[in-house]
Amino acid sequence: MRLEGKKILVSGGNGRLGRELIPLLKREGASIMAPARAEWDVTLYPCGLAMPSKPDIIIHAAAYTDVAKAEVEKHDCQFINVEATRRVSKLAYELKAKMVYVSSDYVTAKPMGFYAFTKKAGEAFVSKRTGLIIRTSFKPRGMWGDNALKGVFHPVYTNCDWVDVIAEKIVDAICKDKRGIVNIGTKPKTLRDLAMEEYPEVSSIPVEEADKLLGYIYPRDTTMKLTI
Repeated sequence: MRLEGKKILVSGGNGRLGRELIPLLKREGASIMAPARAEWDVTLYPCGLAMPSKPDIIIHAAAYTDVAKAEVEKHDCQFINVEATRRVSKLAYELKAKMVYVSSDYVTAKPMGFYAFTKKAGEAFVSKRTGLIIRTSFKPRGMWGDNALKGVFHPVYTNCDWVDVIAEKIVDAICKDKRGIVNIGTKPKTLRDLAMEEYPEVSSIPVEEADKLLGYIYPRDTTMKLTI
């Protein structure tokens, strides 16, 4: 077990990624603290958090992730993705814990929407020498199924994969004590290729229509040179 004896504090532990990360981290031997939002408000400092022991690692996965609403709710998006990241980073510094920040592959898009801008700004609070910035993208399984989305924007090029696949890679990066900026994903593909893995009948929506439907310029290509 590669994280035997490590104590890890996770923000956003009840989120889509957090729920995948926690059992994987435990499997590697880590002791996990994943307080609910009522117990740990990351937008406050010192967050009102009672910790039974000091963490060795803080994984900051809590975020404002509604990309479309971010164009309208800019204050909320900025406060959660930038100011909260600054405060969690300050906490990590004072506790002498390694900061792991879950960023986004959208920070590589041109032009960047407001959500991507805030995730990029959050990266500034993480030391590239001692901390870890993870640029990645993931989708929940079943999102293009019969009871969910009926179409996928196309062509959109990405390293995105299912959340359980990406979570495994993030834990591997943490176990290997990676530092600086790492790009995590799987081989380049279109978003439609990913959707068809589970839902071959998925229909395509011309990506140009996304701009009108969502209210921002939908990234056409967020492929990265992968680290893991």
